[in-house]
Amino acid sequence: MIFIGASVLVLPVPYLGGIAPMLGLVAIYYWAIYRPDLLRPFLVFLLGLFNDLLQLLPIGLSALLFLALYQLVLSQRRLFVGQAFPIVWMGFVVVALLASVAQWAVVSWVGGQGLSLQPVFLQFLLTVFLFPLPVWILILLQRAFLTQE
Repeated sequence: MIFIGASVLVLPVPYLGGIAPMLGLVAIYYWAIYRPDLLRPFLVFLLGLFNDLLQLLPIGLSALLFLALYQLVLSQRRLFVGQAFPIVWMGFVVVALLASVAQWAVVSWVGGQGLSLQPVFLQFLLTVFLFPLPVWILILLQRAFLTQE
């Protein structure tokens, strides 16, 4: 929930405007791989609704998107557990790309016109570039407060 809240904070980086990374997606991806027992589908749905409210997206968009991507990652979990970080990161690149394109398509459809792809692409790049930092924080939290499976 903290990551979703932080994802509405705009970074003070020139030329990015109001673009913020999809930190909620990073957290869902991480927990789906390493501790799916702590992140059930109903919670993913609620986190998506919270994300929609904070980012003023169509209600249910992030909820359905997060659930679909959660199930995708969960179904491929065995490919990522025990892998080197670059492999996990590459998996996230695919998930973030799917999320970005799906969100752009739905928001464009609801708005009745195709939105510019530039902010979507910049958000995708920013999210992928920053991926190691929130994952490092999640690893520290898991090691400090949670026992291994």
